[in-house]
Amino acid sequence: MTDADALLRAILDAPEDDAPRLVYADWLDEQGDSGRAAFIRVQVQLARTPADDPAYARLAQTERNLLDPNRKRWSEWLPKWVRAPEFRRGFIERIQCQAKDFIAHADEVRTKTPLQGVRIDGRQQIAVALFRSRALEGLRSLTLSVNVPPLTWDQLANCHYLGKLTELEIRSSSHTKEMVEALVGSSSLPALRSLRLKWCTLGDEHTAWLVKHRWADRLRALDLSNNHIGPEGGLAIAGSPFLERLESLSLYGNPLSESAPVVEKLRARFGARVRLQGS
Repeated sequence: MTDADALLRAILDAPEDDAPRLVYADWLDEQGDSGRAAFIRVQVQLARTPADDPAYARLAQTERNLLDPNRKRWSEWLPKWVRAPEFRRGFIERIQCQAKDFIAHADEVRTKTPLQGVRIDGRQQIAVALFRSRALEGLRSLTLSVNVPPLTWDQLANCHYLGKLTELEIRSSSHTKEMVEALVGSSSLPALRSLRLKWCTLGDEHTAWLVKHRWADRLRALDLSNNHIGPEGGLAIAGSPFLERLESLSLYGNPLSESAPVVEKLRARFGARVRLQGS
């Protein structure tokens, strides 16, 4: 095993730890690749810096100056089935791809970079195989834009490979009741903190079911934008005892925003944490 292999292995084994990344940056300097080394360091620093810190804008500009001319070279090793790679803390951590490719070839990426998030696309009903796939193991962020057939959501909610998942986004669902029931009954999403159900045809009944269960108490971010949530659903959200720890709530694009009393209750409960249509 070469020094480069050993250093990369340390990063893959501890993806949340900055130290191996910074050691790798020092090694890159020794190899004469000071640009990539500087990029790793500035992205690590950015991840530690609050967006309202005066230093953030300067760090972000340095990041752009390093990444823009080198993005293609630093990502040219990726297989052709990968789209929209995103660098975080110096390495590609998020990608977009088709479900069939991720199931079959995830190791082509995961053995070379500390992959943390995936957006999975696909129109074929491939969700059963996906939710049983070891390719999901260890992911922190998952966006699903796939055709999920009926009687399948339980497979996601009880997928034992998703124990570290902190962010889940589901884009469009034609089996909304089944999806919501599976989520609130989940036994294998203990780390989940951010849930985004966008364009999922959520109505009042689905919304009330989602927020009246203790399962919702784990959430820090909830995005239910562009659904069919009316006043009853809005009141259920405003009255839920399990949303006290929410830091952000998006209800943009729902008809509940047309009811002034409901909007008033939501703003009284969540204040600036809630985003409503026109706000």
